[in-house]
Amino acid sequence: MSLKKQKKLGLLIILALIVVLVIWLAVFIHHRLHYAVTNAVFVETDQLVHLSFSLVSGRLEEVRKDEGDPVQKGEVVALLDRSPYLKKVQRLEGQLLAAKKERQALAIAIERLREEVALSEAKAKHQIESVSAKRQALLKKIAALEAQIQQLERDHKRYRDLWAKKLIPKRKFEEVATRLAESTRQKEALQAEAQALLAAQRAARADLELAQAKEKRIVEEEQRLQALKGKVQALEAALAQAKLELSYCQLRSPLDGRVAKRFHARGDVVGPGEPILALVDPQSLYLLVLLEENKLHGVEIGSRAEIKIDAFPDEDFEGRVEQILPATAAKFALVPRDVSAGEFTKVAQRVPIKIRFTKGPVHLLKVGLGGEVAIERK
Repeated sequence: MSLKKQKKLGLLIILALIVVLVIWLAVFIHHRLHYAVTNAVFVETDQLVHLSFSLVSGRLEEVRKDEGDPVQKGEVVALLDRSPYLKKVQRLEGQLLAAKKERQALAIAIERLREEVALSEAKAKHQIESVSAKRQALLKKIAALEAQIQQLERDHKRYRDLWAKKLIPKRKFEEVATRLAESTRQKEALQAEAQALLAAQRAARADLELAQAKEKRIVEEEQRLQALKGKVQALEAALAQAKLELSYCQLRSPLDGRVAKRFHARGDVVGPGEPILALVDPQSLYLLVLLEENKLHGVEIGSRAEIKIDAFPDEDFEGRVEQILPATAAKFALVPRDVSAGEFTKVAQRVPIKIRFTKGPVHLLKVGLGGEVAIERK
């Protein structure tokens, strides 16, 4: 190839490179005019869930997940030593069973006592009524005999006087005397029987009072039964609480996500509320962008964003601007700038922007990853 042709070919290559460079520069300028680009981006989360055992403490028997492992909602991720809580449940179950048996036995005893008292009262009242009726009948007979005896006593006196005067035979006088003696004996027998009935009536009243006294015992036993019912209810509540505590020995994930941090290992002694694992919900991940103030024009809520994450260069992510914070990142720095002395250097401030992912394998992301974002201007 001649020198002239070589020069011509070199010139063509240079021209081609210039054209490519111009095209690339035009595309770059066009892209920068229509997109706000920055690499000050970080993957963040709205929700970092710390898992801990509620109400229970003890030795960790097992931690089933490590940092970075995926978890599913409801999955058991850690176990606490259950033996102390299981023993408590078994003890309360035994006490509850014994209390229920005692309550049942006492209820049966009260029912039997109530039936016995009712029968005794009915029997005593019937006895009182029966004896009272018999005694009233006897008293009427005694009253009739007393009237008869009074008449016989008058006849006896009259016949005695007549017999003394020889006006009547002795047989008449003796008949009246015999009838008087017989009526007197009948009266005495009836009076003795009336006294016996009175004693029987008193005995029946005593039986009635005894039955009524047993009613007080029924009241006392019913109060004891109410106390047992309260004891059963208290034991049932304590057992429910103990079973709840036993269930808390299993630590379950409240969401689908990944383990961001493990704070304890098997054998550690932990208390209630002490973090065991920290979980990240992939649905709560977002991109925190610190955009320079001179690139903020045209960036609005709803603007589309093209995202590249350094850890996954072959994956394409997209998102939309969800929030533009009303203060710069420097405003909330741990050591804010002090310009009170008049010293001031112009520094481009960065405004925090929150971008929610709308496309891409978000489940691969981890909190803290960096990358680059291009936000489409409106």
